[in-house]
Parts: sequence; structure tokens; C-alpha cells
Amino acid sequence: MGKEIVVIGDSQEYSGEHILQMLTKARSLGNQWGSRVSVLCVGKWDDGRIDTLFQYGADHIEICRQEGKFNRLYFTDIMAEMIKLINPSVILVPATETGISTAASLSVRFEAGLVSDCIDIDFDEDGELYFLRENIHNSTIYRIKGMNSSMILGTIKKDVFGKQECLRLGKGTAMEFTYNGGKEKPSNNWEVLETIKIEGKQDIEIHIYKKIFCIGRGVKKKETFERICRLAEKCGAGIVGTRASVEAGFIEKGRLVGQSGKRLSRSIYVGFGVSGASQHMIGVKDAKLIIAVNHDKNAPIFDYADYAIVDNLEAVLDELEKITGA
Repeated sequence: MGKEIVVIGDSQEYSGEHILQMLTKARSLGNQWGSRVSVLCVGKWDDGRIDTLFQYGADHIEICRQEGKFNRLYFTDIMAEMIKLINPSVILVPATETGISTAASLSVRFEAGLVSDCIDIDFDEDGELYFLRENIHNSTIYRIKGMNSSMILGTIKKDVFGKQECLRLGKGTAMEFTYNGGKEKPSNNWEVLETIKIEGKQDIEIHIYKKIFCIGRGVKKKETFERICRLAEKCGAGIVGTRASVEAGFIEKGRLVGQSGKRLSRSIYVGFGVSGASQHMIGVKDAKLIIAVNHDKNAPIFDYADYAIVDNLEAVLDELEKITGA
């Protein structure tokens, strides 16, 4: 098996946040596996964006120049031709509308395994690669390996992995790929004229915060919740919550952290009244630092915490407000 790892660039932004997160994970796997990491792109040749891919761990980049109208069938065909050229063992695909469709088509074309909505990728004790994914009710985690195919694809949602620049000297190689197919144009062409991001207070771009305050079941009163929000604003922290806080009406679903919500990476996490259920801690495990505040000394979160504060939540908030002036 070639053990080459490929990341498929998003059809709209091949060096965007989502792709850099996937590339960071691919680089980590490549270092452990001794593998080359390649990124396959379709779009405009942009030296700045290509340099960004190198900074985050790409060894090799194949880019097929394309401007104007986008065609999903062409995108899949181009990716298939690039994959034939490289013959990778692992392909990571963004779990976007186009990415999901592309992954399904490639899986059929190459008779390859496909794991959708992966939450982690790692090696077992025998050095074999496996994917983790949740079941449909988010109550069980499956470990999945490729058994009878030399290639396996995994689709990855945004914010499952963190991004980190790769510390190394020099750059990799970037090559232009020429696509000779597509003489008969399919009719489902579409063109992106403008992209407008709709900001809603129900969601949070979690990766922009270096500090995260999490609301747990132990936050019982609205006044306590508001105190934590003021403290977060003073500290420049983002506010998220557990499922219990969502059900209590304190936190919107778009701010849920855990197995069925968002995942932290390289942030400082402070849990206020968080018990530490396994479904929640799946979203917290990659935090840079975990600080837990809970009155119960036996709370499971203390098994994960770098710093544990066993005290009444209100008393802890009193002290933090004195220190910060919140």
C-alpha cells in the first residue's frame, strides 16, 4: 500500500479554514506513517494560497486551473484523474455539499471504503489506521478500518480538527494539472457570483477564540449565567455549553460542544458547573488547557482537567470578578 495521504481542497476555497484543519491532521498522520501529504485543488493559481498550504504541512500540491462556471461532475472527474496519478491510501474530503457528493462518487469509482462524518483518525497498537465516527443517535462511537480495499476516504466536518502551522524548512512541490476530459459539457453548470456570510448569534466560530467558557448543568440561575457572560466579555472568551445548558435554555444549539456539537482545539477551556460526561469531553479533549470549576470533587471532568477548582460556583465567580473587574 502506497501510504500516501491526500486532502481534497474545497471547490470554493482550497486554502480556507476547513482545509487547513484537515491538512493539519493529515500532516500529523503523515509524520507518524512516514507518508507524503498532497493537496488536490481546482481553481485559480494563487501563490499566496499555495504558500499557505505549504505552511500547514503539504508536501505536494496538484492544482487544475479553472475559472468561471463550476461544474460538480467536472470537479469529481478532475479529482479522479489526480487520484489515479498519485494512488493514495487515504483521502480526506471536506464534508460540504460538493465534498460529500464527490467522496461518494470517488468511493464507487475506485471501489474504496468511505467513512462519513469522521470525528478522529488515529493508529491502533499495531500501527493500522482507523477512523472514528458516531452512530446516528450520537450515543456510540465506532472504530472503522479499511479491510478489503487499498484506499479509504473520510469526510470531515469543519472544526473537528484544529489547525497548526508546520515548522519545517523549505517548501514542497506545486504542479499544474491539465484535465483533458469534459468535451461534452453537462447542463448543471453554476457559478458563484458572491459569497455572503450570514452572522447569527445562535452560532459561534469557535476557532477564533483562544479562551472558551463553557456553561454546564451546575449553572442553575439566569443571574449566574449572566455573570459568566460578563466575565467572558471581559476576558475575551467565547461562550459555549453542554447539552444540559442547551436544554435549560441558557445556550443556543449552535454553541453546543461535544460529540454532536462543536469541538475545541488549542483553546483554553474553562468549565463552569460541567460534570464531564463522555459525550461532552469528546469535544474538549484537544483543548490546550482544561480548567474545571465544580463543587463535586468526584465530577468526571476532574479526570481530564489540568486545573481543578472544587468550590461553590458563586464563590469562584466572586473571586474572578474581583481579579478581572468584571
